[in-house]
Amino acid sequence: MALLALVSATVATAWLQRRTIAQGFVDRELARRGIAARYTIEQLSPWRQRLTNVAIGDPRDPDLTADWIELRTALYPWRAEVLVVKAGKVRAKGRLVDGTLSLGSIDRLMPPPSGKPFSLPRLSVEVADAQLRLDSGAGLVVLGLRGKGLLTNGFDGTVRAQSAKLRVGSCDLLGVRGEMQVRIRRGAPSLAGPLAAQQLACADARAVQPRGDLQVTLDAALHGWQGSARLGLASLTSAYGSMGGVAGRLDFAGDRARTTGMLDLRGGAVTAEAGGAGSVSVSGRYAVGDTTAFDGTVAVQNAAVGPLLLRHLGGYRGLGLGTPVAPLAAKLVAAAEAAGRHFEGSAAIGFATRRGGATVRLQRLDLSARSGGRLRFGGDGGAVLDLPDGSFALAGRLALGGGGLPDVTLDLLRRPGSDQLQGTGTLRPYAAGGARLALADLHFRVRGRSGLASSVATLSGPLGGAHIKDLSMPLLAQWNGNSLLVNPACQTLGFARIASPGMVLRGHRQRLCPVGPAMLAWRGRDLAGGVRTSGVALAGSMGSTPLQLGADAVRVDLARRSFTLGTVAVRMGTDRPTRLDIGQLQGAFGATLGGSFEALGGQIGAVPLVLSQGRGRWQADDGGLSLVGSFRLADAEATPRFEPLLAPNGQLRFSGNRIEAQAALVGTKRAVEVAKVSITHDLSAGAGQALLDVPGLRFRLNGLQPTDLTPLTLGVIADVDGLVSGTGRVAWSGEAVTSTGRFAATDVALAAAFGPVQGLTTQLDFADLLNVRTVPGQVARVAEINPGVPVRDGVFHYQLLDSRRVQVEGARWPFAGGELILDPATLDFNEAGERRMTFRVKGVDAALFLKEMAFDNLDATGTFDGTLPMIFDANGGRVEGGELRARAGGHIAYVGEVSRENLGTWGNMAFQALKSLDYRNLAIRMNGPLAGEMITDIRFSGLSQGTGTKSNFLIRRLARLPLVFNVRINAPFRQLLDSVQSWYDPRRLIERNLPALIEEQKRAEEAGKPTVQPAESTPRP
Repeated sequence: MALLALVSATVATAWLQRRTIAQGFVDRELARRGIAARYTIEQLSPWRQRLTNVAIGDPRDPDLTADWIELRTALYPWRAEVLVVKAGKVRAKGRLVDGTLSLGSIDRLMPPPSGKPFSLPRLSVEVADAQLRLDSGAGLVVLGLRGKGLLTNGFDGTVRAQSAKLRVGSCDLLGVRGEMQVRIRRGAPSLAGPLAAQQLACADARAVQPRGDLQVTLDAALHGWQGSARLGLASLTSAYGSMGGVAGRLDFAGDRARTTGMLDLRGGAVTAEAGGAGSVSVSGRYAVGDTTAFDGTVAVQNAAVGPLLLRHLGGYRGLGLGTPVAPLAAKLVAAAEAAGRHFEGSAAIGFATRRGGATVRLQRLDLSARSGGRLRFGGDGGAVLDLPDGSFALAGRLALGGGGLPDVTLDLLRRPGSDQLQGTGTLRPYAAGGARLALADLHFRVRGRSGLASSVATLSGPLGGAHIKDLSMPLLAQWNGNSLLVNPACQTLGFARIASPGMVLRGHRQRLCPVGPAMLAWRGRDLAGGVRTSGVALAGSMGSTPLQLGADAVRVDLARRSFTLGTVAVRMGTDRPTRLDIGQLQGAFGATLGGSFEALGGQIGAVPLVLSQGRGRWQADDGGLSLVGSFRLADAEATPRFEPLLAPNGQLRFSGNRIEAQAALVGTKRAVEVAKVSITHDLSAGAGQALLDVPGLRFRLNGLQPTDLTPLTLGVIADVDGLVSGTGRVAWSGEAVTSTGRFAATDVALAAAFGPVQGLTTQLDFADLLNVRTVPGQVARVAEINPGVPVRDGVFHYQLLDSRRVQVEGARWPFAGGELILDPATLDFNEAGERRMTFRVKGVDAALFLKEMAFDNLDATGTFDGTLPMIFDANGGRVEGGELRARAGGHIAYVGEVSRENLGTWGNMAFQALKSLDYRNLAIRMNGPLAGEMITDIRFSGLSQGTGTKSNFLIRRLARLPLVFNVRINAPFRQLLDSVQSWYDPRRLIERNLPALIEEQKRAEEAGKPTVQPAESTPRP
């Protein structure tokens, strides 16, 4: 009993002192663990403990505070068990250190790990308001919890999360907030609720209002989980573009080692500089853990390439302008633009990360455009890229076509572990605008940065204004790093036909060989190589005219960006072909295409003009081909009609089917500009014209003479002084050559075979300029012409029949009070025979005529008519059968000097009686050379004495007789200025001194005046 009383007293004392005892025990335990704490024991019993004003940690900044905490316990003989934990307002701090949560000094109250699997205790918990301020290392996160229930089965509560800013790497997550419902059933927690943020910013990328509606269930040990999430995003922007709202769903299941699941995300409109899409979707299976993997599909709808890329693509529309590539490039660009404006497609992709690397796989690609275009890739192996080493494996087929795109098929293979990519393929015939391209037998091998590809290319289409059919050549390309060689060996280039308007070249094959290492060699920035060939001989036709093109040698040097053609020959036609010859043609290509030419010559068909000795510069541009240089122009006839002319600065332009040329022509004997010529020629029609302009050609004595320009005037005219001007036109076609012109000579003086001419003015209208033939009825006015007797103010009507024949239609001169008329005649200077000219005398006054004819010893009156036939030949000119007759009576008298010798009685009487006579009939006949002794027979009858005579009985008786007087006079008619023989030796005309000869002739005439008696009767000493 005493013992019982003692125990009872002890228990009563302990019970009464229980708080003090408990507090001492707790304080000693906290001190042992180094934990500062403050608290108040409000209630303490074996079944219920309540603490208030709890603070654990540094009093200035405690790690945990609670206004109250209450525990409900159960005591058993062998143990005590906490059954219920309740708390009011709880505030705690924590931080993540190397992925582990640390609650500061509270960590020292945690029991050591037991090694057993984690499980929630069988404990009923009720929390009114708990909050944890967690320093996550990325930013401050405030977590809140309220709820109640048995932790093993039945807890229901709410978890809140909030953070102003979290920084993970280079990304900032702003305005994070979330509230999730927490449930624990059968020991497995689950959470459900939304998580959202204002913005996620990574560098220049912005995700606005990311959100997720999460449902996740963990296992009782918290080692595994499964669930799903609905994800959303208001917008996504970056430097590359923007995307509209994103929405989708993913599910997951896994543990700490690996989580897998399915995802299905769909994005709104995508806008980027490179392009855009109405929507983008990603779906497939993923895995996260030691490795991250994805296998699924990426798809786009209503996609389009960006305007900038389309404009850039459109820049290739004019590629290869003027070649067969141009229409193909235009079609390809148009088809690519149409496909790029609206397409959709999908790709089956996969990637997997591993320690130190990753693998990316493209299993399938399928793009389809609204235009009908398509791009597909697929195969068992697909395309596999290993990172970071960059190894690549490939096995599949790439196909392009439809919608105006070329049909291309490539079979690609690169075995795993191999560094060689190989393949075969074809480009089916691709046609547009008359052009066609095909690639056959395409084979290639690529190993690292080196490789080889071969094919046979066949190309047809427009080439300039022409069309080429089936241009074909094998191609072999080899590359190694920055080095590329194309066709390192000789190959044969062939074509089936080349046709242009009016021209066709028949099929031809030409062996081409490389210049240097290959036909094309590229090393970094240096382009080299080229092609060479020889014996080029192409054949075809221009309309129905045969055509031949040839060159002895052709060389193209890409390193020097130059080319050379040697002995180029062009022939069109058969009988009299149009020809163009170039001894050497050199050129350079780069920013411009041009060069030089030497020994250029040619002739257009039957046009009798020959071009030679051409040399100068040429240049090609978008409009055509231009040549500037000098050349020599000559007559093509065996007997030239004009002397060669030089064009020191001629210009020639090829544009389309048109040739245009201009030049100023200069004489070769005298450097005088003769004419300006302008030539046009239409190659398709084979027709053209040459326009000549002679603005004013001045001939001068001791200066420019016609013989300097044409040999046709040699022996015909000389010593020309005057102005000649005019224009001409030579036209040609495939059938004929015509030439016309109009030239004028103004106040020209010259020496001709029939005498000197002064004041010649005429206009010549040529019906055939090249053959020097005028239309009939040409008129020339001549101030004076002197074939032995000067005649003035004449008017000629004539026609030039050709360069050596003149048709005189008639001519008239005022002469001796009447007219001198030249009958129609043809003067042919081709022959050395006689040239006859008949002059008719009409109404000539006898006195003036005798004066003009230099009969100074005679005086006469009367009016005469008659003819003076003149013949010119190699011996000179002469009058043959000339006759003048008086219309009626007149008077004739001898007024010359008589010999001082005494004539005797009868002689003196006869002279005095007959020195002046009146006549009724008078005829004068003349025969003889103009330059020698002219025989003049004078016959008159019906005589009577005239004034100044003496008469007597005998004379009067004699006067009754019907006497007829015949008088013959032998005297120089008129020494011509030059012999007609000057026709055959023109140097005599050129060298003569006309004034001196005239004076000498006058002195000779004065000294040789005839007397009534022969020379033997002259006075004697």
